[in-house]
Amino acid sequence: MYDQLTDDELFAEVARSRSAGEPFGGPLGALVQRWGRPARYVISKIQASYKRGSPADADELFQDAVGKFIDRGLEQFRGVSEQMPGKSASPKTFFLRIVKHVAIDFYRRQREDLAPAPSDPDDVMEEPPSEVARAVETARRTQERSEAQELYWAAFARLQEEHPKEAGAWDLYHHKDVEDHEECARLLNITVANSYKRVSRAQAYLRLYLLELRQAAEGKE
Repeated sequence: MYDQLTDDELFAEVARSRSAGEPFGGPLGALVQRWGRPARYVISKIQASYKRGSPADADELFQDAVGKFIDRGLEQFRGVSEQMPGKSASPKTFFLRIVKHVAIDFYRRQREDLAPAPSDPDDVMEEPPSEVARAVETARRTQERSEAQELYWAAFARLQEEHPKEAGAWDLYHHKDVEDHEECARLLNITVANSYKRVSRAQAYLRLYLLELRQAAEGKE
């Protein structure tokens, strides 16, 4: 019976039943089931970022996120976008943000638990040359990533100035928690086809800007 309802209509039914003290497990279950696939995609991105995790984690994290959505999210959701004031936010985007933070917290705790305990300074032995070389190489790569990020954000700032519509679509699709063109189009009040076009054009502009910025940087060296 819920298949014919949109996400917004289903969420409205959840809110109505909840405020009336009626059972709302049916519409809520149908709603989060729809969001299972994009939620697991968000979790996979976090797993890749932290270089840990397994498919089994995805089910557990998804269930944790559903629990938080029920416990606090239903009360906190206001339907207003935090990233784009004045724009409405969908319950799906709100839920996926919860999924993201649940996954980040989980793997951050894992990383902290696995970190070696600090050594007594008096017991620290001199590192062998191989370790020193590895540390130097790690530092070099870190600096390169930092420089690449600076170039990227400089290119994106230029995109925002010269092509604000394309920049807006790119920002939603790649920087925010919007994982598909349908949601991107809804937030921007455009067609799905236009969402694809804007993101594609933004990518082409960014490649050009990055190339120009790299050439300019190499010319200064």
